[in-house]
Amino acid sequence: MTKWTEVNAYTGRPVDEDAPTNFGGAGSGVDMNPTGMKKKKKKLIDARSKSYKTHRAKLETARAKRESAKQAKFSEKVKESVSEFNVESLLAEDNVDVLKSIVKSKSMKPIKLKDGTMKVDLYTASAIVQVLDKINPANKSKLTKMLNGKKSDFMRASEGIMKMIGKKR
Repeated sequence: MTKWTEVNAYTGRPVDEDAPTNFGGAGSGVDMNPTGMKKKKKKLIDARSKSYKTHRAKLETARAKRESAKQAKFSEKVKESVSEFNVESLLAEDNVDVLKSIVKSKSMKPIKLKDGTMKVDLYTASAIVQVLDKINPANKSKLTKMLNGKKSDFMRASEGIMKMIGKKR
């Protein structure tokens, strides 16, 4: 048995192989994935086609929907943080509104007075709101003026109301 060697036709010297004959690497056309099947090449999408335009419209509506949901969630968080930190009391102009919100939320909140802020508890706020609902308009305006005045005016009004309902503080 004779052994054959490949010879270059131009030089007459033996040819060294670049790679073994069982090479299956890049450029050989053999796919090395576990299934043994060639992977399909992805087609490029032409932006001028009708199918792409419908696809883009779907993407834009989905994006707008996500953005509006994100905005709604953000506004809810802002509302929660406003109520959490009792900032709404500082946004209200009239302390009567703040007292009503204290009764509604059943929690202590600060009220803004001419010479600073003061925290009011639920019991005091409830008593003041009940008295405000029952007195005549002339007295209501006087009491509202006291509630929106200085700290000393507010304390005098709240002590008077507590005496009226029969509770001493």
